[in-house]
Amino acid sequence: DLFSNVLAIFVQGLLGVAVFSLLILKWRWERPRRLFRVWVFDALKQAISAGFQHACNVAIASIARSEGGQGDEECGWYMISFTVDAVMGTALSLLMLKYALEPLARKFQWKPLMESGDYGQPDNINVKWWAIQLSSWVIINIVARIFCGILVYNLHNPLYPFVKWLTGIFHGNGVAYLLTSMIGTPTVLNIIQLIIQDTVLKKNENESSEENLEEEILVSMETNTNTSVDRLPLVEVSDSESKL
Repeated sequence: DLFSNVLAIFVQGLLGVAVFSLLILKWRWERPRRLFRVWVFDALKQAISAGFQHACNVAIASIARSEGGQGDEECGWYMISFTVDAVMGTALSLLMLKYALEPLARKFQWKPLMESGDYGQPDNINVKWWAIQLSSWVIINIVARIFCGILVYNLHNPLYPFVKWLTGIFHGNGVAYLLTSMIGTPTVLNIIQLIIQDTVLKKNENESSEENLEEEILVSMETNTNTSVDRLPLVEVSDSESKL
């Protein structure tokens, strides 16, 4: 079986290391930079959801190949399912998060889901909030991948000539086909996918900074007002003036 092959497992592990390194570099360069512990929780959210995404892609590729074709065409179907996942699946997931889940959370005051990446920092990280966000993000990803699977399944016949042509190009070069479909294409698409997801999933520090600035301005204005009142000069009133 292609996906139980030792080489396939190795290249998938190599891809995971490369992608994780990318997230570290992105964190090092970002301004303002998240606290390291906050970044760890954000990265774990992506890593765990990526495992579910990969499982969905393998399942979609296997189902698509089972509809007709040869075993060595599974690499081609995986490449197609991964491309659909990275483009359509990512877009659907982020749209559901930002325009469905978070607005509902704000409406019904579900605090752990009101803003992705908000785990109660900077004072402390509420692990329960993170677990709730992780669970909701995984569910959103699975729902989005179901739509992707339905699309690939229904487009099986139109896509099959392309898969057959792609498999023909790598005829006799199974290792090259495996590396292209399992590490070449996924690496390029994962870089784009993870940068976009990390940017959207992390807490918007700019908005938080603006809110803190507004609060500081209001506090400063109140303090200045109170100080001005306290500093008003006292006027002594003589006995004759008081009788008037």
